Amino acid sequence: MRRALVLCGTKGIGLGVARCLAASGDAVTVTGRDAIRAAEVAEDLPGTGHHSFACDFGDPRRVGDLVAENGPYDVVLLNTPGFGPGTVEQLSGEQLDEAVRSMLLSVRSAVEACLPSMKSNRWGRLIGITSTSLSVPIGGLAGSTIARAAVQAYLKLLAESVGRYGITVNHVLPGKIDTDRLRVVEAATAERLGRSAGSVRGEVLETIPLGRYGTPQDIGELVTFLASDRAAYITGTGIRCDGGYLKPA
Repeated sequence: MRRALVLCGTKGIGLGVARCLAASGDAVTVTGRDAIRAAEVAEDLPGTGHHSFACDFGDPRRVGDLVAENGPYDVVLLNTPGFGPGTVEQLSGEQLDEAVRSMLLSVRSAVEACLPSMKSNRWGRLIGITSTSLSVPIGGLAGSTIARAAVQAYLKLLAESVGRYGITVNHVLPGKIDTDRLRVVEAATAERLGRSAGSVRGEVLETIPLGRYGTPQDIGELVTFLASDRAAYITGTGIRCDGGYLKPA
């Protein structure tokens, strides 16, 4: 049985991934800020061997220590908490530091804690969660867009470095996924435009060929594939899961 670690796995995309990995037979460790909530999620997952621990992503060094103490892991979902809305001109230096610390530096600490065992086993799956905002930046989410761009660059460089050990490194770019965070963003957009959140959502839905927002399970199924042996020759890439929302030339 493989051991999988899901960072920020108590709600939204992380929870969807945890459920899918558990359903595929992995023993899943769930992290979150709330120890009680993380334990409840782990207990409710299908299968056996699941665990949890509390983790504050504002302290990257502690993230690495906790991952090392609770590991080793074969599969790691590098998911991080979202950062609040705000434009690039509204973003203070302190806020940018916080975004980089909670996203990039926490991801790096978790990776460094997991790599020794993966290298020894000559097998591992590191999968990041970024955003389609890396392709089309979202002006109202400057902090997270900048930090996730740094995460993407880090993961691409990492893939080149650890491939010889049988470790693959990829990232998923979710589009409009129906989560609490998306509803917060919709509300902020609606307030800024002087409109209702429902009208903002309706306008976006018209631009998605599949005609719906994605679900956390949609992301979970893709991550489960990337974590499997069927994806053994895929590394260093980002895969969009957005229902056709982005339309690159």
